[in-house]
Amino acid sequence: MAHNYLQPVNNHFDMDKFADVDDDLFLRNNRKNRAPRSTNPFDDDDDGDGEVSESSSTTAQRQAYAEKRRDIEQRTLDSTQKSLGLLYETEEVGKATAVELARQREQLEKTSHNLDEINSTLRFSQRHLNGLKSVFGGLKNYLSGSRDQPPTATGSPTSSQETNCNASVVTGGGVGAGAIPKQHPQAMSPTERYDNHPVSRIRDDSSSYHQRQAQAQQRAANPFQHQLESNLDDMCDNLSRLKFLATDLGTEIESQNGLLDNMNYKIESVDLKMNKQNKDMNKLLKK
Repeated sequence: MAHNYLQPVNNHFDMDKFADVDDDLFLRNNRKNRAPRSTNPFDDDDDGDGEVSESSSTTAQRQAYAEKRRDIEQRTLDSTQKSLGLLYETEEVGKATAVELARQREQLEKTSHNLDEINSTLRFSQRHLNGLKSVFGGLKNYLSGSRDQPPTATGSPTSSQETNCNASVVTGGGVGAGAIPKQHPQAMSPTERYDNHPVSRIRDDSSSYHQRQAQAQQRAANPFQHQLESNLDDMCDNLSRLKFLATDLGTEIESQNGLLDNMNYKIESVDLKMNKQNKDMNKLLKK
């Protein structure tokens, strides 16, 4: 090694040492030691493997996102279908309740009519009792020797008041029995409600039609969006029907409560009349 450095400088660049080296052999050994490369000058051999792995990972990630999105869409549709089924069941229960309330109203009206007939019968019986009391009073006066005094009617002073009270009760019963439930307007779709809203009419938004058309085309292109919008529209319509049904049921219940209150007054009147007439009959029988 030191011997090389001690040689003259011009000997280090002596080309005679490399004269015996074959060019083909040099190139062949160089190619064996190097890895094969692409002939495309624009390819980067060092980053080839990294790009392939990155592309495969991106594809797998996109597939995972797509699968997750399909799962979310399916769960959303299942949730809307379940909610729609519950709304349909609630509507059926409301209809059955309306039928039962109508049947109950018929029974209450029939009971109220029977109470009116009982009140009418008690009024006639009270008149007969008043006549019997007059006859027994005249006989008593005649037998006691008071022939100069004409027999006077000793009618009960409260009979006319009871008659007026019964007439007022019967008149009040007609009002309760004839109550007509409030009618609700026909249910409209969400689009009709939007178009008929005062703000929409004042604004006269002509672009709303084109916007709805574009949304309809977008929903037609996406089955999930179309199904979801259809379920939501059905839920909105069902909720509107339930709202009107609940309003009618509330009105009917309030009307029947008024009818029950009126029947309570009639029952109290019947009870008072029957007790009074029983007392009068007992007095007449004792005489």
